Amino acid sequence: MAKKDNVLKDMQGDLPAYKGDPNLIPNQSFAKTNGPAFSKVVEARRSIRVYDGKRIPESTVKLCLKEATLAPSSSNLQPYQVYWLKSDEIKKAGAYACLKQPAATTAGELFAIVMRGDLWKQNLNKLVDIMTESGKTELSPSVKSYYRSLIPKIMSNDPLGIQNMMRRIGFTLAGLKGPIVRTPVNRGDHRVWGHVQAALVAENLMLSLTAHGYDTCPMGGFDEARIKKLLKLPAKAEVTMMISAGNRKPEGLYGPRYRLDSDDLIKII
Repeated sequence: MAKKDNVLKDMQGDLPAYKGDPNLIPNQSFAKTNGPAFSKVVEARRSIRVYDGKRIPESTVKLCLKEATLAPSSSNLQPYQVYWLKSDEIKKAGAYACLKQPAATTAGELFAIVMRGDLWKQNLNKLVDIMTESGKTELSPSVKSYYRSLIPKIMSNDPLGIQNMMRRIGFTLAGLKGPIVRTPVNRGDHRVWGHVQAALVAENLMLSLTAHGYDTCPMGGFDEARIKKLLKLPAKAEVTMMISAGNRKPEGLYGPRYRLDSDDLIKII
């Protein structure tokens, strides 16, 4: 067995080298081919408030949704679900729950990005099943320790908070000896963790849609209770954001892009 003093460090020597697709390795050649195109996509993505209402081809939407799920995810637990409000009836109800703002009512497509931190254990078991080919292969010692021991300890919560308090004390004491991950500890920490993962997926979806020729708008103005009822979500699920997409109308771009000075946002130390 690999030493368990630092599972993340142990993985480096415990996993065989995996080269991946040689055509998808960032390098200078890759940058020369894709860098300018990506910069253009990032520059082109704007929040559009008025669309022409035309639907996006189903094949394009499915491709963009698939590309969205390639977003990075903490421990690869993927604690989110992306709902495509495809039917006209559901889409209309979703736009109503988005306060009938034009970005929703005129959109060709409407999506809900849902945080599902409550599914972490279910997703972990599915992930291990995929990694082991349904038990045909074994996880390496460090990976097995990470997914079967460390992750459950970090992700579990108890209603009374006693376990959470003990975990916080343990993290604090262990932190006296060296660096240690100190969160998530309680329900609030796990909610933040889950929404971060969902937000990464949301950004991937918007950039993918832009790259395929469509505009988007992330919306935080919505009635979450109505959205959850519409999507038949359980109590522990939370809606991170709504995203509209489609073809912009000229009046849909409300103004030039304003950003704070880069010195206010980027710190080099």
